[in-house]
Amino acid sequence: MYNWLQSRAGEMPDKPAVIFEGTEVTFSELYKTAVEMKGRLESLDRPRIALFIGNTLDAVYAIHAAMLANIEIVMINTRLTGREIAAQLDDIGVDTIVATEPVDLEGYRVYKWEEIQNMASGSRESRNASGSDVLSIMFTSGTTGRAKAVTQTYDNHYASAMGCERRFGYTRDSIWMNINPIYHISGFSVLLRSVIRGCTMVLIEKFEEEKIWKTIAEYGVTHTSMVPIMLKRLMKYEMAEHRLEGILLGGAGVTKDILDNALSMGLPVYNSFGMTETCSQIVSIAPDDPKILDGTVGKPLDNIDIVVDSSNDGELLVRGGPITGGYLNAEMEVSDGYFRTGDMGHIDEEGYLYILDRRKDLIISGGENVYPKEIEDVINTHPGVVNAAVVKRKDQEWGEVPILLVELANGRRLEDEEIMAHLKRHLARYKLPKEIHRVGNIIMTSTGKVSRARNQQIYNIKRSSNR
Repeated sequence: MYNWLQSRAGEMPDKPAVIFEGTEVTFSELYKTAVEMKGRLESLDRPRIALFIGNTLDAVYAIHAAMLANIEIVMINTRLTGREIAAQLDDIGVDTIVATEPVDLEGYRVYKWEEIQNMASGSRESRNASGSDVLSIMFTSGTTGRAKAVTQTYDNHYASAMGCERRFGYTRDSIWMNINPIYHISGFSVLLRSVIRGCTMVLIEKFEEEKIWKTIAEYGVTHTSMVPIMLKRLMKYEMAEHRLEGILLGGAGVTKDILDNALSMGLPVYNSFGMTETCSQIVSIAPDDPKILDGTVGKPLDNIDIVVDSSNDGELLVRGGPITGGYLNAEMEVSDGYFRTGDMGHIDEEGYLYILDRRKDLIISGGENVYPKEIEDVINTHPGVVNAAVVKRKDQEWGEVPILLVELANGRRLEDEEIMAHLKRHLARYKLPKEIHRVGNIIMTSTGKVSRARNQQIYNIKRSSNR
């Protein structure tokens, strides 16, 4: 059941499994290469390795080879700094990295893909995966900013694929275009759905609007997944002839305007909601649903059960096969078998879910999670800063962006450039604030915590922008 690639190679050996930059790789070719590389990965003698990858064929080979060897895959967000990556890997005891992209990390066993290809096969005895085995580990941050290591089993991913397939309506004859980074759950889930069902996956290395439309037309793409900013950019270009049956949207920034414009252009957009802990979307709404422009993210998939805890500010609770069994480095909050998401929402009388807040302080900018405390902790190490607060602002392009408020030491002057230079040394680019405001003092709660709501209100930081 879990040797998905082997099964597809036997059933449809000559069918293209992956198309990348004009190169077609059949299921049998993909399986053959993955088997060869399986032995080489086994020679690393590690039950768990980290992958530093881009959207390339080598990355696809690496993933499938690790799965065949039943090696747990730790996905590294390549946009993070070395310090951020090290903190994550050290937290779960990973010392070995396989890289298909350039990376410079000291203190780890880093193997370039070319080095792996030239290794001899190992003698490590591997066994076929079972449903409860961990397939992948992806990091998502808690409200304090500490990265949580989410375990995702073969059962979790399979259940996620089945739920998506029934709602999204793809079949063995569908053509999936994978735009999202495959180190994210959004891109990784497309890779798995394709091999589980036997679809052809068209892999995109870099998002370029004109190239995307050309690819959609050339290969007859039927299904794809993207974040709203991608769709917004695509709609600014002349739309090519297409056979699209579904565009799955996820992440913050899915506004009524984006959905309305897409629908008016005849694009089959599905709004959705999910997270790393749920192996991608757990709720979605179809383009022909009358409520798609009402602000709802839709109804739960067939294998998902959701409830709202009215006793806890309407916190969303989720249960079902795709839900993680827990974190490696933190406790997971569970009540009566339901995962407590920390997200606030409400469910109407027809069963449609409305998300009120994606966690109280979380900022989702261009599909990436940004945590205010992480930025605050970094800027507070600057000797000229007394205190800081980060608030979020809605943004038409990015969904949400961070805004930094800083309280400076008496007599100190810090230019924006110096503040940004300090942040850039410690944080990934997407976490950097879009604006910096100097304030008299940072408003704190009675328990000594930063009151982001009060700071936003007192210092009149607008909650939305038309830019």
